[in-house]
Amino acid sequence: MPSHWRTITTPVGSIVLAIDEYDWITVEFALLHKEQPVGVEDRDLLPAAAAWLSGCLREPVGPPPIPVPAANPFRRNCWAACREIPIGQTRTYAELAAMAGNPKAARAAGSAMRNNPMSLITPCHRVVAASGMGGYAGTACDASPNLRLKADILQIERHIAGGTAADPLR
Repeated sequence: MPSHWRTITTPVGSIVLAIDEYDWITVEFALLHKEQPVGVEDRDLLPAAAAWLSGCLREPVGPPPIPVPAANPFRRNCWAACREIPIGQTRTYAELAAMAGNPKAARAAGSAMRNNPMSLITPCHRVVAASGMGGYAGTACDASPNLRLKADILQIERHIAGGTAADPLR
């Protein structure tokens, strides 16, 4: 059975919402994954998730309509804890590790964020390094479009939350 997918427009570009034959849901920014999605385009796929994603960078939308996906316990705890970070705020990888139950596992928390299958729904862009932005979507290069995207999302969220948008870090 092929995957089903749809494209959703956000203020920072298109994202692809997809579900595979095992009901594994992914959300990825189209600009970071240049390949055409595999499977069947379904413009009616996961309507509650699509509406949430379409609005989440425009206004406060409440908790995401998709549960934290299956994974090892620490990774699931990281993804769940990440969803608790308020819009417009950031936490360090060490703080996320502590929120997930293991304060000494900052690197593992970083790995969980790097392997997050649901961008925006699990807002890994809100997790930063103690020394600055950290990485995003698999890269930490300062000139990367990935880090520019992370900064742009944080700036939009700060604006939505009513905070200052100039500084993407706390």
